[in-house]
Amino acid sequence: MAAEAIASSDVVSGDMIFEPVLEEGVFRFDCSASDRQAAYPSLSFVNGKDRDTPISTRTRPSYTPTYQCVRGQQIVKLEFPAGTSLYGTGEVSGQLERTGKRIFTWNTDAWGYGTGTTSLYQSHPWVLAVLPNGEALGVLADTTRRCEIDLRKESTIQFIAPSSYPVFTFGPFTSPTAVLVSLSHA
Repeated sequence: MAAEAIASSDVVSGDMIFEPVLEEGVFRFDCSASDRQAAYPSLSFVNGKDRDTPISTRTRPSYTPTYQCVRGQQIVKLEFPAGTSLYGTGEVSGQLERTGKRIFTWNTDAWGYGTGTTSLYQSHPWVLAVLPNGEALGVLADTTRRCEIDLRKESTIQFIAPSSYPVFTFGPFTSPTAVLVSLSHA
């Protein structure tokens, strides 16, 4: 067995738990109830209570992220139907569509940046997924820490950052515009 092998007792994994927040179609996901209670304050929501206060709805999320916690890193994965296009990933250089890319969100003084510069002045661990049927869904990792957004596996979003942080989904809604309107309410 390799010296760097991780014992299965050092890995915690499963489906994230959810609660509806903010408005219809928005869900907060955490690894556990204790992680939910221990989460750092949000810089992503204007009113932090909107992030932390459940709303009453019968709606359940269309997509539930899975997680793994390994060596202090929380790895969150969302899988979508084949053919999903992925956009966003914060303020970074390059093309708008990010499908097939890996981005690190971390504030950097990017003087003289170019196409190879992956971090600019602001960090927004956010991905907009446009599903093959035209619906769209937004995914936000609510962390201020260095965060890897890995979109290299087809139709999959993976966030990796120090534990623990909540993840939010906005939608799916009928269009990317509807997702951004919902995000603007946060």
